[in-house]
Amino acid sequence: MGAQLARDVPYSAICWSTLEPIRRRLLSLVGEDPNAFKVFGANFSAAFVAGSLAAAATCPLDVAKTRRQIEKDPIRALRMTTRQTLMEVWRDGEMRALFTGVGPRVGRAGPSVGIVVSFYEVAKHVLHHRYASSE
Repeated sequence: MGAQLARDVPYSAICWSTLEPIRRRLLSLVGEDPNAFKVFGANFSAAFVAGSLAAAATCPLDVAKTRRQIEKDPIRALRMTTRQTLMEVWRDGEMRALFTGVGPRVGRAGPSVGIVVSFYEVAKHVLHHRYASSE
């Protein structure tokens, strides 16, 4: 669980803290009264970038988590810390080893965050306009 949290907490912090400034900037470019398509595009783009940045930045932590998960010796697995695992990965292959699988991870995270955030924001936009106009 420690390795999972060591990866997910920084991932979420990076993702959500970069999403909002990027989204605000993109939404300011689409004008005062954006339609659902523009809302989707701005949110998907911002979330795609934020998810990709977060995935790339936390890749070493994902490598450490995976390394700990596949450890065959149960006693060693219980004693491993994320820090020790990162140092072991560094000794095995330096920077290249820490970023093993960064391409597939970014390739999955960017679109995934983009889809989730953009569909949520479009639904919110549509519902807001639908119920705001009926008042």
